[in-house]
Amino acid sequence: MILLNIASENEKTIEKIAELLLTKKLAVDINLKVNVTRLSIVDDKIEKQPIYVITAKTKALLFNKIEELIKETFKDQTPELFSLPITTMEIKQAEEIINNTQKV
Repeated sequence: MILLNIASENEKTIEKIAELLLTKKLAVDINLKVNVTRLSIVDDKIEKQPIYVITAKTKALLFNKIEELIKETFKDQTPELFSLPITTMEIKQAEEIINNTQKV
C-alpha cells in the first residue's frame, strides 16, 4: 500500500485527477487540501506559491498506471506526483483498499 501525493498550481487539475482516481477505482479516501502554501528559493529569495494537493491511499502496483493516466490526461501541465510507502495500517482500511481498487 502507498499514499499518493499529487500537487498542482491548478485547482481544476487536482479535482479532475481526484475524479479520475475514484471513478477508475485507482484509489480510495482522497483528501483534497486547499490553501496550501509552497515555499521555495528563487534567485536567493524565498517565494510563496499557492498549490492544491491531494493524498490518496492505493496499491503500490497501481502507481505506474496512475502515472501514465495523469501524464496522458495532463500532457502540458503534468502535476507533481510521488508516493510514500504505508508500512502498517489498520486491517479494515487495508481491506477497503484491496476490495475497492482495481485488481492487479
